[in-house]
Amino acid sequence: MPNLWERAPSLYDSHPMSRQTIAYQPALDGTRALAVTAVLLFHGGISWMSGGYVGVSVFFTLSGYLITSLLLAEQGATGRVDARTFYTRRARRLLPASVVCLVGIVVLAGLGWFDGVANLRRDVLGALFQVFNWVKLGSGESYADLTTAAAGLKNPLDHYWSLAIEEQFYWVWPLAFVGLLALGRRFGVRPVVIVGVLTALSAVAAPVIATVWGPDAAYWATPARICEILAGALVACWLYGRSASGAAARWGAGAARLAVLAPVALVVLTATCVLFPEGSGPAYEGALPLVAALSAALIVGLQTAGPVRSALSVAPLVFLGKISYGVYLYHWPVFVLIDRENLTWPVGATLLLKVSITLAISLVSYYAIERPIRTAQWLPPRRTLVGAFAGTALAAMLAIVVIPATDKYYGVDEAAAEQVAIPTGPVDSLVPLTSATVAPTTEPEVVPDSLPVETSVVTTTTEKVVFTLTQTPVPSRPVRILVVGDSTAEATGAGVVAWAAANPQYAQVSLATGPGCGLVLGGYIPLTDRVRDVTAECGPYVVDGIAEKVTTLQPDVVMVMTTVWDVLDRQLVVDGPPLAPTDPAVEALMLQSLGEFTDHLLALGVPRVVWVQSPSPLPSLAGGEDQQAQPQRHEVLHRVISEVATTRPAVRVAELSEWLIGGPLADSREARTDGVHWTSDASLIIASDFLGPLLVQAALT
Repeated sequence: MPNLWERAPSLYDSHPMSRQTIAYQPALDGTRALAVTAVLLFHGGISWMSGGYVGVSVFFTLSGYLITSLLLAEQGATGRVDARTFYTRRARRLLPASVVCLVGIVVLAGLGWFDGVANLRRDVLGALFQVFNWVKLGSGESYADLTTAAAGLKNPLDHYWSLAIEEQFYWVWPLAFVGLLALGRRFGVRPVVIVGVLTALSAVAAPVIATVWGPDAAYWATPARICEILAGALVACWLYGRSASGAAARWGAGAARLAVLAPVALVVLTATCVLFPEGSGPAYEGALPLVAALSAALIVGLQTAGPVRSALSVAPLVFLGKISYGVYLYHWPVFVLIDRENLTWPVGATLLLKVSITLAISLVSYYAIERPIRTAQWLPPRRTLVGAFAGTALAAMLAIVVIPATDKYYGVDEAAAEQVAIPTGPVDSLVPLTSATVAPTTEPEVVPDSLPVETSVVTTTTEKVVFTLTQTPVPSRPVRILVVGDSTAEATGAGVVAWAAANPQYAQVSLATGPGCGLVLGGYIPLTDRVRDVTAECGPYVVDGIAEKVTTLQPDVVMVMTTVWDVLDRQLVVDGPPLAPTDPAVEALMLQSLGEFTDHLLALGVPRVVWVQSPSPLPSLAGGEDQQAQPQRHEVLHRVISEVATTRPAVRVAELSEWLIGGPLADSREARTDGVHWTSDASLIIASDFLGPLLVQAALT
């Protein structure tokens, strides 16, 4: 039996391999070009490329093939694998452009270009340390993630999950492969058999992971995707084994037959890119090992001359393949930034702009960063690895310094919240005002900063009329304000907290908000991945959580605010049709539920409840159906709140949506970065000029 570990002349290369290298195959760069093109079309919103993410799977299989071929070539030429040299090559190939991209994102984030993106610091660190897929999978989707995604504020790092999987493979595979080679030598087992067993096991693991841990794990988890890389490794072992075993005659005779694999595999891969649905389907059910089999077949078919190999070897495709790493790396941040401009161009024109900018950046990166570092003679392994660790550490420190640690841009300032928090314990009586003078004017009065409780309240008539409330005297003690509701209440309440911190003689403020939960209980809300039982998920907060806060803090006034979650389609029974709030049955449920909620607050002894009528969110940058931004849905919610207040003397309505009309905050994307939540500056303006004084006077009159 011939020694399978001695390198024989290559039968699948155009010329023999040398140490640490393999024969260049232009058609593989052409394949890379097609794969990255599919990704660009998919991310560019081309409707017929709904499965363009399959291009990432092709990249995985190509990586497995090329990396394993390099390891086999080195083993055959020298009898060993130099792991340090391998890691040096990978670091010089991948790290420079990746770190430059991440540093660029950090700098742009510091300049405010990615405002509104949740958990950006966490994600930069996950990308730097090559575990981004696990960061996304382990953290779950927070409400901040969901709202920013719904607003079209995409994360500029979302494509790093695939780079993380490849880099994890690169860290483990050389050492594991050396062990497999040793195992094969000891027991006389060919490497193709060992790698074949691993590939088969990983292929079985993918659908099991999808079944047990769900679609996100099937798409993001390394064990679920490793089969796609191992499929390429298996092809490398099979081709190397045939050449090393002296099977030249058999390979030559079968090459023509195997060449047919290339066109067949390419056609079927193209079909998957077109037919696979976005966000669901086979890719999320553990079926990507089948795609890997097609990619492996394509690689095998390209080992023999034929029309497909010739077509994939044309110069433009080969060049795009050479810079495809940079194209993939830079394209997503570019796409995200351009989408934020909310261009009204046709999809094709917008995509052309995105691709042009991406290619320009990629070319600069390739010629100024990637190729010079990869071919530098002055970077021996030790210096390369030290530089890699140092560059990563510096980028991580920059991210920590520049990007806030908060998972959302509208959070409450903790120091201010602690300063103005409602204390527990005995409460002195609040002396009410006997009257409040209201003087109508036709123009808003200029209010100096020294009168923080003076405000303007705007009502909508044919002609805007502005009422100026006289300055409220300092109360006998600070008014105790409790803010409850969804995340919009949290964002708006952050301004009330900041206002109270600047005016401690007027108010103490605490928040008891429940992000992700509206206040209308009953029914079921269909989400993208499940149907939410509203009462089961939000009832504990709405009924018990708020009641506990009211009992403990004994507020003088409770400010209530709810928006997005209470205007989404709702199923009245679990298998019923989704109904909009404009449906009379849903409106009746809203009236009953919000009335019961208000009565519950009053029964707990709350002297005054103030419902805030919030404006409709701004339209999503992502386009498409956007339930939460439809004004008619919010009109129903406003009508229900007004009816609740009309029948309960202790309840007031703060018409924030009307107060904003014609003002600078109304339709400002800068004031509501994600279209839903006020920024800290905007919420402070709202609290200073409207809500804060209104809440104090509501408690005193």
